[in-house]
Amino acid sequence: MELKTPQLQNLAQKIGSGTELLETATVKEALAVARSLPISHSYHWLGGLETVFQNVEAEFGKRSVELLARYLLLVFLDDREWRPLCKVPDSIIEEMRQERGRIQAEVVSSSCGHYYPFTDAFYKDFSLLRGKSMPVYTGIVDTHCALWRHPLKFGALSQRLRFGCHLLRMPIGNKYYFQHHLHTSLLARFNQEGRLKTYKLVADLLSVNQDHKGFCGASWYYDPQLERISPRLAYLANDPLLNGAERFHLGADNSGNALAKSKTRNELYKKGKYLPQSYMLVWHRKAMIQWRDSAFSDQE
Repeated sequence: MELKTPQLQNLAQKIGSGTELLETATVKEALAVARSLPISHSYHWLGGLETVFQNVEAEFGKRSVELLARYLLLVFLDDREWRPLCKVPDSIIEEMRQERGRIQAEVVSSSCGHYYPFTDAFYKDFSLLRGKSMPVYTGIVDTHCALWRHPLKFGALSQRLRFGCHLLRMPIGNKYYFQHHLHTSLLARFNQEGRLKTYKLVADLLSVNQDHKGFCGASWYYDPQLERISPRLAYLANDPLLNGAERFHLGADNSGNALAKSKTRNELYKKGKYLPQSYMLVWHRKAMIQWRDSAFSDQE
């Protein structure tokens, strides 16, 4: 599906971009590069498309490069552009149908800057539409990810031994995993019910992808300190941990996210009573599938 000039002109008008870019061969070049990208690397990897975007911004400006990014998203809404390497269960196909609707609405209605091509919103939605990542209600999971090996050399000996034992579970090794990332467009779903639905969708993926060992994610909100400091968020780690997941300390969290929206955490941080820590949560496929089968047995 390639868009007609009037559609692009309407999109350009929406974000306040000029239409001079539309008269160049750059649009066709960007589309060709986008279609040639392999379904590999992490969700934010753009390969040669990154250079195309940089060149367009240098020549035409920031608004024009965002127009190009939005154009690519609209083209990739066509499910013929979707080329997932993993097997996809029906629950994910339905989730993807809903995500296409959301993305289309945001492309044509969101404010300028939302889909600047070097923002997380573009990275994640473009990754979804290409098939590199899968939609899981509260965000995305990157497919075919290797587990970070940092816990093998960091923390107490007991943690290193636990992590080593995890790597020895079948299938042996540190890959592949479905790695979770939150999506800012889906933050309204950031609650306990939403997380349980996310875990169920990942378990569905694991059921049909025998080459994937489990689920993983890293964040400040898996920190056990939250039991005391922000107990309303403790479910983020506790629900998986009570059902077979494991937690590994990665060190201090320097992202600033733990302090971004909480007055309580900020005050404790300023008093030296709270230093955000990053933890990795790992849920092996067998335990996660067993949890799903038990928790959602009444939906069969």
